[in-house]
Amino acid sequence: MLLGLAPMDWFTDCAFRQITKEIFEQYGEKEKYELVLWTEFMNADGYIINPLGVVKHLLTDKDQTPVIAQIFWANEDMLVQCFADIEKKYEKAFSGIELNMGCPARNVMNTGWGSALLKDRNNTLAIIKKLRNTISLPLSFKTRTGIDEQDTTEQMKFLVEASNYVDMITIHGRTVKQWYAWNADWDFIYKLRDKVRGESSKFQSPPPDSQVPRFSSQNKECKIIWNGWIKTYEDIDRFKGNLDGVMIGQAAIGNPRIFTPHIPTREEIKTTILKHLDYMISYENFFQEQKAKYKDMLAMPDTIKMNIKNIQAITLAEFRKHLFQYVKWIPWSKEFKQKVSTIVDYEQLVEEIQKFFE
Repeated sequence: MLLGLAPMDWFTDCAFRQITKEIFEQYGEKEKYELVLWTEFMNADGYIINPLGVVKHLLTDKDQTPVIAQIFWANEDMLVQCFADIEKKYEKAFSGIELNMGCPARNVMNTGWGSALLKDRNNTLAIIKKLRNTISLPLSFKTRTGIDEQDTTEQMKFLVEASNYVDMITIHGRTVKQWYAWNADWDFIYKLRDKVRGESSKFQSPPPDSQVPRFSSQNKECKIIWNGWIKTYEDIDRFKGNLDGVMIGQAAIGNPRIFTPHIPTREEIKTTILKHLDYMISYENFFQEQKAKYKDMLAMPDTIKMNIKNIQAITLAEFRKHLFQYVKWIPWSKEFKQKVSTIVDYEQLVEEIQKFFE
């Protein structure tokens, strides 16, 4: 069964994925689960117009496999070009490419991408078919249960049809209008998996056939992955049902051990924080070196060596969003966060972290 680290803009960068992968390799139940990582979102239009301006979102390391590149866009032609170019240049770096069809933010939907793709499903299906004919890498998309509750039947029909052209579908178990506020709709996902794979499941509890028509799919291999409302490691077994995998997003921020049954000590949390900081600096240094060397493309590395000689204040500022999540539930964390909120010196920040955990 697949365990996925959900794509989250501003969070699932190369450093966070590396930390998550290392912890899973050490403590994960690998006989039961396979960990799959997703990149941050990358804008297809930006990639075609100015690749070095956005390609850092795809920076990865050979130790992080399998990892899937997540893409969003506004212009259809640029989207297709982007998928083709990623496969051509970075085929060895990624285990698949995914289209974002689930972001519910209003400013995002106003551009025509994210969940706005659900407004014209016929056109969206045509785009999916075009992408399928463009790349040989596994193709997937991430979406929601519909625009609103009245739209879920149409969404179910669309997803079953789309499953014929993709290798995996991840569903955030809420409608666009529900945003993140309501409990997730697990039953929708269980039904979808049955319809796509043509199997019955004890986890399915369908309403009358007149309300939810049965559809059949030709693609018996398309994986159905659940995302939303997983808050603990124990939740995975509670809710996985008949699904092919479970994806975790918000609950993994500051808690990369959520993919394992291991409960860390304070010393382990401190060690993870400091390693995470050093990874962020090293990957930023690597990117800047590659950016200077390759003016029209970024070469994915075989591996990235630790290098914390060149420390930018902006990297320390970006790291604080992770740091504050790591310490959120620890006593006196409020005072600690206030103390480190303006630190721009690496040695001083490390010293304060070490003091906090004494």
